[in-house]
Amino acid sequence: MSHNEPLIQIVDENDKPISAMSIKEAHEKSATHRIVRVMVENPKNKKILLQKRSTQMDTWPDCWDNSAAGHVDAGEDYFTAAKRELREEIGIQTEKLEELGSYYSEDDRGDGIIVKRFNKVYRLFSEVDNFNIDKSEVSEVHWFTLEEIKSLLNNNVSVVTDGMQAVIKKYYL
Repeated sequence: MSHNEPLIQIVDENDKPISAMSIKEAHEKSATHRIVRVMVENPKNKKILLQKRSTQMDTWPDCWDNSAAGHVDAGEDYFTAAKRELREEIGIQTEKLEELGSYYSEDDRGDGIIVKRFNKVYRLFSEVDNFNIDKSEVSEVHWFTLEEIKSLLNNNVSVVTDGMQAVIKKYYL
């Protein structure tokens, strides 16, 4: 996590930009903000790429997550943020993202903070198997079958982020 974090886009109840804040401030104030989630799928072997978050991460450390995910920076649109997160976290540069859908979520972090987010989900079909991961954010990546992901969700949900759980349940099950 950088000490010079960009400000993220704060939005109203209709997902219209209204201001910008640091991630920490947005969470502390339960300000509604934007998140992108990207799922990389290999069409040949029908596997989905998941990343394991670094132990250095403030939230969900050492947990399996979407292929790439992150906050939309102030002044940035969802598509641009999705491309940036994919490039920064696992080293994939592409314009070929397909929008799967979007949803609103309110999640209680368990520390009295309610995180309010508009989530936009993208998919990338790729057979890439050589990743340049940002070790400060991602400890590893791994291709999973949908059955293996279901097993994680059913038997070991504590090692899976809330965002990945939501995406799998909404778009893959």
